[in-house]
Amino acid sequence: MFKNLLAAAIVLALLPGCTSREKQAVSGAAPDFTLQDMSGKKVSLSGLKGSVVLLDFWATWCPPCRESMPGLERLHKTYGSRGLTVLAISMDEGGWDDVKSFMDENRITFSVLQGTEDVSTKYQVRMIPAIYLVDKQGVIRKQYLGAGNEEALEQEIKALL
Repeated sequence: MFKNLLAAAIVLALLPGCTSREKQAVSGAAPDFTLQDMSGKKVSLSGLKGSVVLLDFWATWCPPCRESMPGLERLHKTYGSRGLTVLAISMDEGGWDDVKSFMDENRITFSVLQGTEDVSTKYQVRMIPAIYLVDKQGVIRKQYLGAGNEEALEQEIKALL
């Protein structure tokens, strides 16, 4: 019984952080990475210089992450032709099956990359969803923690494009 109570307390303590709406200004060069997408193609952040890049660290098991996906899809469709690249970095550990199923069911069309501990460490991801906006020169301009940031994201994207 004690173990169950302890586990419940830990989950409840972590949950508010997962849904925080905190916004932080972050600057500095975005750490480069090369990750595989769902088709096995390697994608490097450095290869996207000249585009505004939205990096979304997420997982299928995270309710706030799932809730934010339709908004990110709308931003992708609205601004993709104007120079925005949306990359969802999946932190799911079970492989691609759950991710592909979620993407298909929700008609998500932007790229999904398989995240690694190395990349999450480079970006100091401590909770998800964690969204980073990277400008055309490869510099992190904003970081958003938690869901519900679509309006602020759109304003920042417009300014960076």
